[in-house]
Amino acid sequence: MRKVMHRLFMAWQHEKEEAWLNEMAETGWNLVDTSLCRYVFEEGTPGEYQYRLELLEHGAKSQEGMDYIQFMEDTGVEHIATWFNGWAYFRKKVADGPFEVFSDIDSRIKHFRRIERVLTVALLLELFAGVLQVAQYVETHAALSLGVAVFAAVLAAFILFGLVRIRMQLRRWKKERNIRE
Repeated sequence: MRKVMHRLFMAWQHEKEEAWLNEMAETGWNLVDTSLCRYVFEEGTPGEYQYRLELLEHGAKSQEGMDYIQFMEDTGVEHIATWFNGWAYFRKKVADGPFEVFSDIDSRIKHFRRIERVLTVALLLELFAGVLQVAQYVETHAALSLGVAVFAAVLAAFILFGLVRIRMQLRRWKKERNIRE
């Protein structure tokens, strides 16, 4: 039996998304495909799989990305899907032992830095789009341009919120790394 669910997780909520996928697996619903806000589950044995997410360092279609996914599969990890050419969804049978995609704090920090870069680019694009729309509004007084500029500003603020969350997490990881050293 299959079930499709729709959920929205932001890039800075990847740990929350991962926890949700693992909760679904605990109840016997195993992720088999995903795309923007859409998750396809198949009914299976409760607690059979553990899921991990990762924003790949290189796109999934790049040679490095394909090599990394192949490496993961060679270690007994199943690649479920990749969304937006970078967010990779992996699973491994719980019976095969612990499953982590990050071996240490430094690899976690690098992962959060990748997310930070993506969000920074998105923020800059939204700010640029907003400025263009304000310029269009000044020139034409078209209400649509003003509306799009306001929308871009709201999106930019939302992305900025995510960047702040990522930076706070980075500080926590760095502090933990310093304590362990």
